[in-house]
Amino acid sequence: MKKEDVQNKEDYVNFILLELYKKVHPVDFGNFFMELMPTSGIDNFRDLLDELHENKLVTKKSEPNGHVPGMPHLVKMDLRYSISLKGIEHLKKQNIIENKKMELKDVFVTYSWDDEQHNDKVISFTNFLRDKGFEAEVDKLMSQRESATDFNKMMHQAMTDYKKVIVVLSKGYKEKATAFKGGVGNEYNLIIKDIEQSNNKYILVSFDKISDDITPLFFKGRHIIDLSIKENMNELFSKLMDEEIIEFSEVGKNKPQIAKKVIPPFEVEEKNVQIIDLIPRFDLASQFANLLTKIEYELSVELKNETDEIFEDYNLEIYYPQNSTEYDVDGRIENNYKIVTYEDNPKIFPKQSKSVQLHRILIRNYTAEEILGNNLIVKIFSKNGVVEKEFNLSEVLKFNSNYGNENLTIDKFHDKNYR
Repeated sequence: MKKEDVQNKEDYVNFILLELYKKVHPVDFGNFFMELMPTSGIDNFRDLLDELHENKLVTKKSEPNGHVPGMPHLVKMDLRYSISLKGIEHLKKQNIIENKKMELKDVFVTYSWDDEQHNDKVISFTNFLRDKGFEAEVDKLMSQRESATDFNKMMHQAMTDYKKVIVVLSKGYKEKATAFKGGVGNEYNLIIKDIEQSNNKYILVSFDKISDDITPLFFKGRHIIDLSIKENMNELFSKLMDEEIIEFSEVGKNKPQIAKKVIPPFEVEEKNVQIIDLIPRFDLASQFANLLTKIEYELSVELKNETDEIFEDYNLEIYYPQNSTEYDVDGRIENNYKIVTYEDNPKIFPKQSKSVQLHRILIRNYTAEEILGNNLIVKIFSKNGVVEKEFNLSEVLKFNSNYGNENLTIDKFHDKNYR
């Protein structure tokens, strides 16, 4: 397409895009204007380029470039434009540049021509990928297939005709990319404009350890695969094949129910009598072959008056596990407990502690399992309300054996069938 073929704005847009497509590097705005010499004037020409930039058909790069001579308060701007991948696709759809209908190839390997050793390593790496079943190509492979290779065209094809692009980072690549120098600089400019929309297309790798020395500014923070570590090859293959290494579970249909913590309403706690402790005192025991057949304890309960008044006119109810008292102890039976009521109890003065004597507790080998697996419950009934406390008998009751003072447990007794 030539300038004289332009008949309307659409033709003119295609002409501009084609001229940018021919450029290896982003073109300076002033030089581009002088080259095309549009009759519409420089302001309209720049407005059109900015419109193409807004439509993502071209890329725009603007940065300070020194001061205006004699006017140090004014800064010169270096304004450059280049065609974007979307612009290339636009030219292909218009059949202005070749648009081969072909299946995308697997991967193109791009790199910087640093030295012969580095170049040979890239070729070796490309062969490695081909041996692994990937249709991998590199510039050297393509230049052998045709004479007078158009490297600018090859570079654009690398961006558009391959499923994946592997970028081999090196010190030389960073230097050229940062300066937007040569083919690497032009390619880098295309990639940084396309990588956000095609972030699964580009794979950054390094033959050496990853460092700032090899990483251009716009690649910092992106994942780079260190190919000096053999185990990382599996990660490279997974990215080339778009397959995940770790299999995660499907999201379940139902989320867990959260146990709510219920906060009781605020209340000013009223002072009352407190049940401090259950105090047992060993009395009698019968043994055979170092195992108990019967043991008895005298019991008392320690109370403390936390009120500011004399505590009196109260009743105690002691819930003894059934079969743990003498047969002549009166009480009512409820839910495997014998409940014994104590009515004539001593006065307790404010802040005073006092022990109240209870009925003794009796445990035999054939009742031990039932009694020691249960609790003894103490309840106080008074005008101030009810105070209650439970005591685990296997923790409260102690037995002085050959090994010292131990908790009274079922293993200290003969079998329940022993008579």
